[in-house]
Amino acid sequence: MTIIYYNQDRGAWFHQDRSRAYSFGCNGLLPFSDDTPSFSLPVKEKNGKIGPLVGIMVSESSIPALLNRKKRYIELIAHCLQEAGGIGVVCPVSAIGEHAIRGYVFVPALDRWVPVTAPLPDVFYNRIKSRREEKSTVFQQTVARFENLRIPFFNRTFFTKWEIYETLVKNERLRAHLPHTVPVQHIDDIRNMLKTYGSVYMKPNDGAKGKGIFRLTVSLLPNTILYEHINGKKTLASLDELAPLLAATRYIAQQAIDADTWNGQRYDLRVLVHYKHGRYIISGIGVRLAQTQQLTTHVLNGGTILPYSEVRERVDEKELHSLLDACGKEISDRFGFVGEFSADIGVSKDGTLYVYELNAKPMIFDEPDIQQNGAKQLISLFAELAGFAPS
Repeated sequence: MTIIYYNQDRGAWFHQDRSRAYSFGCNGLLPFSDDTPSFSLPVKEKNGKIGPLVGIMVSESSIPALLNRKKRYIELIAHCLQEAGGIGVVCPVSAIGEHAIRGYVFVPALDRWVPVTAPLPDVFYNRIKSRREEKSTVFQQTVARFENLRIPFFNRTFFTKWEIYETLVKNERLRAHLPHTVPVQHIDDIRNMLKTYGSVYMKPNDGAKGKGIFRLTVSLLPNTILYEHINGKKTLASLDELAPLLAATRYIAQQAIDADTWNGQRYDLRVLVHYKHGRYIISGIGVRLAQTQQLTTHVLNGGTILPYSEVRERVDEKELHSLLDACGKEISDRFGFVGEFSADIGVSKDGTLYVYELNAKPMIFDEPDIQQNGAKQLISLFAELAGFAPS
């Protein structure tokens, strides 16, 4: 490792080896100086280049929580990067200039986040939490500048559920592993799905964390529909009762799969996936059990965690790897380079795997081993994109 230094008064990075010359960040140079440093960090050096320097893009509103040590996922990435000899600078898009960025670096010796100025990084990682921010002019202009400078950038955008289905269903390999899905533009779209499948999940097109999901099932009672939601269930005399809800939120209707169960509870898989040397690999597999109402497996809505070992023998892992590699390549073709994603995967009673959803900004996994391995794979990807991967 090589030691580099930062002087907060001057807002400058430097080294103190007169016999060496280093590059730092995207087309930047690391000058020599004998200034008194405010702090130092050990970094990796390859062919005269220090790094990688990684820009971690977050929402402006996330900065106070970051400084109060409440962004544990971002902090985990920063720690893992430093252990590998890299530096992560966390910044909002508004702090990214033409030639430099203003952000925060975690300094272990000070045990806190420190404001810094740094050259444009070797790679940018998008953790902005708002779709609205990603649609802003400043975000779009910044991304265009990255493209012009050929700075690797991922993940560019949130996905919507319909965009994902539209993208994956074109792949013949994947088609048989997708629950039939339609965008709901009229009550008749739901009516037709119920005639075909008997039961459908209704999901907000741009929803997350299981919010807003409900299930409709043709009832045993004549001309009635069972409506199940997070807080209970009721019977609808007509689908027209859903009109106000559908007018307020854009939904997709997804075929309900006859899912496998564990001790009578439906489960699905939460899979973390990363790009590595031309392929998408699995970094970890979690299992989520639905609560008694069987509607959603999301832990925030009452789902529970099950060790993967309990259902592993029921999962065709070779098939799972193949499916997710194909999914990663398809969404990268559609949305620009996707370096990581998570997948909600269903297992039917006959063992068929179904891709329910793909998520561009994976939530923190409750399983520490999955989260730790995911961070490790992410750091390897930063090194690969920035030209620091082992030769």
